[in-house]
Order: sequence, then C-alpha cells, then structure tokens
Amino acid sequence: MVFVAVLGALVAVALSTAVVSGVLIARSERRTLRRIERVEASVESTRAKASRHEYHQELSLARIERTTREVAATTAGLAWFRPGGEARTATSDVPRVLFVTSNGGGMGHIARCSAIIRHSRGQLTGRILTLSTAAATVRDAGFPVEYFPSPATTNGGIDRWRRQFARRLLSDMAEHPVDVIAFDGTWVYPALTDVAEYADVPLVWVRRGLWREDSDLAQVEAWREHVSGVVVPADVAETRATAPEPFRDATWTDPVSLAPSQRESRENALATLGLDPSRRYALVQVSGGNTDGTATIAAVKAIRGAGDIVPVVVRSPLLPRSVAADAMTIEGKFPLVDVSAAWDYTVTGAGYNSVHENLHTSTPGVYLPSATTLMDDQEKRARAVVEAGLGLVAHGAEGLGRAIAEMMAGGRTDELRDAIRERKVPQGAARAALAITETRVAA
Repeated sequence: MVFVAVLGALVAVALSTAVVSGVLIARSERRTLRRIERVEASVESTRAKASRHEYHQELSLARIERTTREVAATTAGLAWFRPGGEARTATSDVPRVLFVTSNGGGMGHIARCSAIIRHSRGQLTGRILTLSTAAATVRDAGFPVEYFPSPATTNGGIDRWRRQFARRLLSDMAEHPVDVIAFDGTWVYPALTDVAEYADVPLVWVRRGLWREDSDLAQVEAWREHVSGVVVPADVAETRATAPEPFRDATWTDPVSLAPSQRESRENALATLGLDPSRRYALVQVSGGNTDGTATIAAVKAIRGAGDIVPVVVRSPLLPRSVAADAMTIEGKFPLVDVSAAWDYTVTGAGYNSVHENLHTSTPGVYLPSATTLMDDQEKRARAVVEAGLGLVAHGAEGLGRAIAEMMAGGRTDELRDAIRERKVPQGAARAALAITETRVAA
C-alpha cells in the first residue's frame, strides 16, 4: 500500500511538473512572439522614418532577394541537372568561367567582364550570360555572349522570372561545363548563390568599388554567405587602403578596362571610323540623366565654339536625332576604346569604364558625373581625377562650356595627356582573371 501511495505521488508530481513545464514553455513562446512583434514593429517604424531614397532602395534590394530566392522551392523541377554528371566529370586545364552580369540597358558590367576575357592571357576561357540589352553589340565584337531578359523586360511576374533564370543558368552549365561562375553586379542574386551551391561550382563576385555612402552594405559585409570569393578592381578614386573597412575584405586588383594592350595609330583609328585625317575630333558620349540630350547639345555647342575641333556623337536610340544636328555622327562600335587615338579629348560621364579607359589610353577627358546612379559615386571619381591633374570636370550641363573652353586653352589637352602618361595607371584585367581562377583552386 505504501509503495502504491508513493508511486501515485510520484506520478502526480510528474504530471504536475509536465503541466507546469508546458505552461512555462507556452508563456516563453508567447513572450518570444511578442518580442518578435516588437522587433518587427521597430523595423517598420525605422523604415517609415528613413528618407524616401533610402527606403525605396531598401525595398528594391529586398524585393530582388525575396523574389530570386532560388531553386530551393523548385528543386524538383531541376532534378534533371546532376552536379556530378557531365558538367563536372573532369576539370579543364584552362578554367572555364561563366560570367553573369546584371545591367538592364547599360554597358558597365558586361564591358568589365569582356575586359577580363580579352586580357586573360590564356588563364581562362570565358562566356557571358547577361541581362543587358547590349548583348548583341558585344557579341558582334566577337565575345561569346548570351542574353537573358531582366525582370523589368518581362511580363510573366517576378516569381516566374526567378524560376526561368535558375533553369537557364543550369541549362547553360549543362551544355557548357564551367569551373567557376563570376558575377559582375552590385547585388548578388540569391538564385545565383543557390545554383552555384547546387552545381558545386565556386561563385566569385566581381564588385566595382566606390559605392555611394548611403548604399546597402548587407552583402558586402556578409559576402561569405553569398559567394566563394570577391574580386575588386581598384579605382582612380579608391584603393584597398582608402576604401571603407567593409570593402577591404576582398582580392583587389589594379583598375580594369577594355583598353587594348597596344594602342591603334591615329591614322588607322580614323580610317576605321571613316573620318577625315586632316581634321581634329572630340568624342561626345554623355549618359546618366542625358536622355533628353540636353548635355549632348551643350557639349556639341561648346566644342564648336571653342576652336576647330569637330564634335563626334555616337548614334543612340536613346538620343533624339536633333541633338547631334551640329556634330558628326558615327555608328556605335564596341569596344569604342579601340579607336581612342582618333580623339583629341572626350566628353563623357564619369563612370568607371569611361574614366579608366581614358587613363589606360592617355586620352584627356571632360567628365560630367551623373547624379542619377544608384550606387556608383561618379562625383567622387570625377573629383579624384581633377585633384590628380588627370582630367577636367563639368558640374551640370551648364558647366560644360567652361570645362571645354579650359580644355582648349593654352595647350591644356597636351598637359593632361602628358600627366596621364606619367601616372601610368596599370591594367588589372589579367590579375582579375587569375584571382577568379584561383578561387576555383581554393574551393
């Protein structure tokens, strides 16, 4: 009887303990939920207080991450791809790299990938899969490029685009085996990260520096969660030593551009363009907020009024034909830097490629920094060029007249060209190619 009583008491205690534990766990869960709700409310409050620019940028980046969150949800539909199959049966002696770029209608990212392929010195074989509508232009120049529409150019919805993008990546890799994927853009699509992991292929982020101070650094600070390695081409305005702390944790190279190893002669460059060698020319190619042609018109007018230099405008579907009425026009050529010897100087934006192509070819430039770029700090780059005595800057279309007049006065063009030659900005494309292939070895 005593035993039964003791046993009953123990059972009662156990039951009571279980009940109490259950109550405590439930209370703990409710407290946790309330804390989560408070944190979420705090986040929403902070977002609401943020500036309109920052808020929209955050939403845009969050939307990209959310809507591209990979093939984890579509693995069943990708079962046909086998990482251990043909795509990975043997590693090529020369690493095979699939370059993937963002860029809607721009040329920046695809041009940098083309530069790495051009100057790789046999360290890799590369192909490009790009979201840029400039794919055909680059392909016509002899680069192996395939195009995939960006979400902005499709009508099927972002979720469908995400699935199609993932399948296209794997389909491309199944047909053309790769050893490394190199992504050039400012935000690594999570679909890329997951496809690379699924296919057991290292993913390298080729990340241009000189970001605006208000840029989202979430991926920069936690890059190991997204990619296998980061390669940063240096900038005339930023090196590893001068970059903000989060950007230093990467492999840095000298500036990268498409500038040829051997510059074409002026005579050959002019013959390629069909221009009269007895005249002198200035290239006008302004982008970033110039869709109405205001800056181009101002540049052409200033060049005409400053001397005997002939302004040359590259035809573009984005520019009204009337803006080049007082200038010579040429068909777009890629890479246009190959005929840089044709120009006494250029009038361009202050984007990464425009500035470093000029520095790699000793071409003086008047730079009109764009204020519409989301992450590229063109104003800082233009200031650095001026402070180093390597070019001139125009502040707004109204400032082009003054800058161009200075370029034409008292041998200024020759002074700038000599200064650029003395600076000898090195080409970093071959080192970038090596860094990408070294990631394959490390992986």
